[in-house]
Amino acid sequence: MSAAMAARARPGGTSSSDYIERAEALLPLLREHAARDDERRCVHPDVIAAMRQAGLLRILQPHRLGGAALDLRTVHRVVRTLATAAPSASWVLMVLVGHNWVLGMFDERVQDEIAADDPDTAIAGSLAPTGQAVRVDGGWRVSGRCPFASGTDHARWNMMAFKVAGDDPALPPAIHVLAPARDHAVNDNWFALGLRGTGSKELMVDDLFVPEHRAMPTPVLFGGLSPWGRRHPTWLHMIPIRPGFAYQLSAHLLGMAQRFLAEFVAITRVRDDKHTGARKADSPGLQFRVAESELDLRAAEMILERTADSFDALVRERRLATTEEVVDLRYSVAFAVQCCRRATERLFAAAGANATYDSSPLQALFRDLTVASHHATIDYDVNAEEFGRVRLGLPPTRPIT
Repeated sequence: MSAAMAARARPGGTSSSDYIERAEALLPLLREHAARDDERRCVHPDVIAAMRQAGLLRILQPHRLGGAALDLRTVHRVVRTLATAAPSASWVLMVLVGHNWVLGMFDERVQDEIAADDPDTAIAGSLAPTGQAVRVDGGWRVSGRCPFASGTDHARWNMMAFKVAGDDPALPPAIHVLAPARDHAVNDNWFALGLRGTGSKELMVDDLFVPEHRAMPTPVLFGGLSPWGRRHPTWLHMIPIRPGFAYQLSAHLLGMAQRFLAEFVAITRVRDDKHTGARKADSPGLQFRVAESELDLRAAEMILERTADSFDALVRERRLATTEEVVDLRYSVAFAVQCCRRATERLFAAAGANATYDSSPLQALFRDLTVASHHATIDYDVNAEEFGRVRLGLPPTRPIT
C-alpha cells in the first residue's frame, strides 16, 4: 500500500478515548435502527456507514494500512458501549474489527489487495474449519459451507476456514483464507433465536482456487506465529487469536447484561404485584436477585480488566503467550461470560409474564445474550476443563490457540 493511500485511509485521532467518544456519539442512530435491524435480519447500511465514517473498523487495523493499531481493551470498551443500544450492530462491528486485526497476520500482498480494493473494507466470514481444502500448484482449491458469517451483507471480502485433505504430514491440518465476496455464494439461512440483525449467514464455496498468498496455515495463524504479524511495529498482531476473539466477544455480553440489569431495576421500581398490589421492589427475593446479579457483573468486569492487562503485557513485552497463559485467558473470559449469563437468567426468571412480549426490552436482550453466549470460543465446559487440566500438570486435550 502506498504512503499516499495510507495517509488517506488513516482516520483522524488515534487515542482510545477518541474511539470511545465516537461510539457514544453513534448510540442514538443505533437505537433508532435496532428493532428494524432484527426484523430485516441485517444491520442497516446507514449504521455500517456511520461506523466506517467514525473509523471504528480500523481500531486494530495495522498502521501500514492506515489503521490505528491500538489495543484489545479499546475494542472491548467500544463494543460494550454499542451493545447497550444495539446488540446486533455491536456484534457485527466486533466481527469486522476482529477480522481487520487478523488481516495484519496475513501475507502483505493480500493486505495490500484488500486495502487497494477499499481502505475501509469490511471483512466478514467464518473462523471454524468446516469445508475442505486440496493443495494444488500455486495455492489451494477449497469447497464447502462456512456458517455463521456475521456481517457478510456488508463485506467485500470474507475470511473462511477449511480442513486440509490428505495424510501428508507436511501439510497443515487446516487453513484460513481470504477471498473476495464475488467468489462465493451466500445461503440466507440466518433464522435464529437472537442476534437476528447480524445477518450471520452461510457462505457456500465450490472448487474455488485460492492463491498461496491469500492462505495461512491455521496453527500458525491462531498460534500467534505469523511471520507477517512480526513485521508490524507493535506486537498486537502476535496475540493468539482464540483468546483475543473471546475477549472481544465478552464485551458484547457484558454490555448487554449491564443494560439488562438497568432495565430490570427501572421496571421493578415501579412494578406492582397484580394479585396483592404490593410493590415488587419490597420483595426480599427480588432484592437478593438484584444484589447477586449486580455483583456477578462487577466480578465479570474486574476479571475482564485483568484479562486486558494480560494482553497489554504480552504486547509491551513483545513475547508469545505460554500454554498456561492462553488457557488462563480463555477460561477467565469464559468465566466472566458465565457471570453475565447467570446474572441475566437470574433476573429474567423473576421478570414476570410481561417480559415475554416481543415489545419488552428484557425479552430482546435475553434472546440476544443467550445466542451470543453459545459461541464456541467461550464454551464454559471446554475452557474450564482445559484450565483444570493444565493447573493439575496435564496437557490440554485440544488445540488451545
